[in-house]
Amino acid sequence: MSFIQKHPAYRKALIPLLLYTVITSFAYVISAKLVAPLSLSESASIFAIWPPTGIALSFLFFRGYIVIPGIFLGAFLLNLTLSSPLVAFEIAIGNTLGPILTYWLIGRNTKYTIKDDIFYDTDTIIAFVFYSVIGALITSVMGTTMLYLNGLLSLHHQILGWAVWFFGDLIGFMLIVPIFVAYVLQNTISVASKGHIVEITLILIVLVLFAIIVFGSGYFFDKRYPIEYLILFPLIWASIRLQYGINLIFLTIVSVLAILGTASGYSQFSIEGDHRLSLIMLQIFIFTVTFAILMMTAQRCYTLRLLQEKEQLTLIDPLTQVGNRRYFTEEFTKELEKSARYNHPISLIMFDIDHFKAINDSLGHHAGDSVLRELSTLIHSQLRASDYLARWGGEEFTIILPATTLLNAVATAEKLRTAIETYPFHIQRQVTCSFGVIQCDGDSIDSGLDRVDGKLYEAKASGRNRVAS
Repeated sequence: MSFIQKHPAYRKALIPLLLYTVITSFAYVISAKLVAPLSLSESASIFAIWPPTGIALSFLFFRGYIVIPGIFLGAFLLNLTLSSPLVAFEIAIGNTLGPILTYWLIGRNTKYTIKDDIFYDTDTIIAFVFYSVIGALITSVMGTTMLYLNGLLSLHHQILGWAVWFFGDLIGFMLIVPIFVAYVLQNTISVASKGHIVEITLILIVLVLFAIIVFGSGYFFDKRYPIEYLILFPLIWASIRLQYGINLIFLTIVSVLAILGTASGYSQFSIEGDHRLSLIMLQIFIFTVTFAILMMTAQRCYTLRLLQEKEQLTLIDPLTQVGNRRYFTEEFTKELEKSARYNHPISLIMFDIDHFKAINDSLGHHAGDSVLRELSTLIHSQLRASDYLARWGGEEFTIILPATTLLNAVATAEKLRTAIETYPFHIQRQVTCSFGVIQCDGDSIDSGLDRVDGKLYEAKASGRNRVAS
């Protein structure tokens, strides 16, 4: 019997390790093959963007350190096609250490988890780019050093080769990781409306036309005009109007068209006879535009989130932290419309605290506030996730019960009444509540509130601490 057979725990751990090794190495190699047509030189592998580094960091965010063997294997196999096994092994070490160090630094030092929200704010983007620079430095320095030590790169070309390698890996981090986070980790894919699709198509057409004119100026005009940054206009349009995943894809399209224009000799970056210098100029441009769009996207996401939080605060009662009257009105309107559309029952409960004024008068308003907070927490814990609790005003509360018949709503109210009656409030005095319950059959907001308020009045007139329906 083998060691693996004797120890099932090792076999259980080995299977996912082998699986992620195969998947990660495959993705690493394929991403490199996809950019092969974008090389600026037919005699050498010179790329403006090196996606494998972005793929490596993305998979680290996706599954953690378990993908490290896959990164190393992918880097080794890829470099093996270009150099000897020893050189491929040495370069693969650097290609693996760079993304690992970036991942570790981001996880250790960033304020927010990038894989959860890479566009939380501009500080998060700056941290991401800064640590990506460190990772790209590791991969490029180790790679060019190994090539030089093995006689594959002359000292004269080492600095230029390092710059090309550095920017290629850095842009790979900056382009691939945000797209991966947006569409794989955060799953921001959503069905666009017809009007939204029209706008996306229009922006894409404008973007491609701009890119063709900007990066093909040498073809359309007598000389190459320095108009490359005009491409920012449609990119800014996309960043302001569209979901951030889409604008990053548009940014990638622009980068590809810029590379093709430079490779064909028509762009502003094309320098005849010096592919590496052309490439560095192009890379600096792509890096600058990418950084600007990432920062703009982060600022937009941050602003939208602040507005949403501010909007949310207008719907929350500050004392009890449950919904307020505005929250109730908005949710009740939506649920009444759903009930009418799908012919589902909906019920409404209104309740208030019996003799609440006596609590305030004898124990003080701070005691009354304490009761309101404890009561809200207790009621919320007893309701379904689909129910809506709101403070209507003073000591009165409402509960919306979607897909609930009158019989079930009464049972819920009775359960709540009993829970309140037996709950040990901090004021060390028994607290009770009276409940009114109705099922809304064709009611409007006003008629529903009038009817349930009438039932609450019946409960209080009948002696309080009871349910009327």
